[in-house]
Amino acid sequence: MSSTEKPKLSNIRRLAIEKMSLDAVPKGGGLADAIEFLMDKDRILKTAREADRWAKNAVLAVKCAPGGENMGDDEAIAGEILRQLEAKKKSRAKSLSQN
Repeated sequence: MSSTEKPKLSNIRRLAIEKMSLDAVPKGGGLADAIEFLMDKDRILKTAREADRWAKNAVLAVKCAPGGENMGDDEAIAGEILRQLEAKKKSRAKSLSQN
């Protein structure tokens, strides 16, 4: 890896970041909410810990579900959750643009 390349984030970390972004800025919130969040170090740390725990529990829930043992390792499960979230976002954006 060159000095300008960034290390690739794991799927579990990406899932936690996705959750953290949802918790940081409430639905319907905007730039002011994001700035308020970023100005509060304690809130950032608390939200990051909770999002990390949530991501791990989401993966565990899939593994414990019927057929979950065939889903692969934690990274593969987190990757599939992220893929499905992205598909939902695209579907939602498409339906909003058609209205």
